[in-house]
Amino acid sequence: MTETFGEAVRRWRAACGITLRELARRAHVDPGHLSRVESGRRPPALAIAAALDNALHAGGQLAALATEASGRVRWPLDGDWRRVDAEALAARLLAESPTADNAVALAHEWLIAEPPQVYEVRAGRRIGARVVDQVERRVQQLRLLDDHVGGVQTHDVVSQELAVTANLLRDASYTEPVGRRLLVAVGELCQLAGYVANDAGRYAEAERLYLAGVRAAHAGGDVAGAANNLSTLAYQEANVGDPRRAVTLARSAYRGAQHAATATARALLLERVAWAHARAGEASQAERALGAVAETYAQRQPADDPVWTYWLSPDEVAVMAGRVWTQLRRPLRAVPILEQATADYGEDTGRETSLYLTWLAESLVQAREVERAVDVAGRALRLAAGAGSVRADDRVQALRRLLRPYRKTACVEEFEQLAREATSRAMRTADHARLTPQLACDEECGG
Repeated sequence: MTETFGEAVRRWRAACGITLRELARRAHVDPGHLSRVESGRRPPALAIAAALDNALHAGGQLAALATEASGRVRWPLDGDWRRVDAEALAARLLAESPTADNAVALAHEWLIAEPPQVYEVRAGRRIGARVVDQVERRVQQLRLLDDHVGGVQTHDVVSQELAVTANLLRDASYTEPVGRRLLVAVGELCQLAGYVANDAGRYAEAERLYLAGVRAAHAGGDVAGAANNLSTLAYQEANVGDPRRAVTLARSAYRGAQHAATATARALLLERVAWAHARAGEASQAERALGAVAETYAQRQPADDPVWTYWLSPDEVAVMAGRVWTQLRRPLRAVPILEQATADYGEDTGRETSLYLTWLAESLVQAREVERAVDVAGRALRLAAGAGSVRADDRVQALRRLLRPYRKTACVEEFEQLAREATSRAMRTADHARLTPQLACDEECGG
């Protein structure tokens, strides 16, 4: 007999040694509702399934089981969420732009508060442009949140938003134009969710999301959005997969959208072509692509751009050029570009600042400027420690390996000691997170 979702949750909960009430607390789910889910009296909403999967460290198995079940039967959503609640929540969450100071608090609020899209499905109403406007604003707000908080912390937030918006697309009633806009919004959320999953080290999940985003964007008539998903997949593949496959994906994305995308969007797609060629060791092709980036970006008309290109500033374009030259081992070209471009990046964008500083440090190592490299690497290490980004952590580890030949140098020894201490703290934090459910159970049971 096939295991039900509720039975799977009970099995995972038992393996973790935690009570139902503790699991409900960790997943931000009402204990009564969770009891009904475990007993099979209520089906899991996809957002709740994702939260339970994360809380139980199920590696996506529970989320996949819930997704499969949702394709077989349509269930109503329970609760007493009212229209006025949805509107108040949307207004509160959209009123304050994420900053370095409030981003973590906003991420938590997004996670525990039911998205207002749920109300529209529950009410069985025919949705219109007003709801889609709200969805689009929420997508952009999540992008801004991602600027300040790493994927480890925002993964659940964005996954929940994607799940409820996809449910809206599936279950609500709407006209064809509204449906197309919803498809475009789902495509954009898939790209953001994939990027966040990648930042959290969930590469297989990210690839699945990017490919889903390609399909959703195409169905909505958003050629540039589909290309952005495919191009972001190429970027991931270049970093953690096969650079030759990345070249094919990146060039396909650019060719598919070169007549439909704005100049800024085309420049972004060309950046990923350049990066894929650099990772594949194809210097001449990478250099040509960088030249095309500069030429195309100079033609930009910001008023015509899709909102997802907002972050592609002149400094970001320069950083990518510096990274490409570093990857191609051209430090004389890379160092001046990266030094100038990173000068304006600070603590409020800790992940990006850390990542970009690691490339500057690497180019300095290539130039045999070891003391300067260590100074930059130390700043990158400090920022990565609080960024919540697997990518940033991996880049710091790459720097440690690059500096190994110079380990007898005093400054390198000091950096290595700091890196070991940071790694030890991270491991203790992870161990504490894994032990917390059992400790809570022991306390609750009087153990």
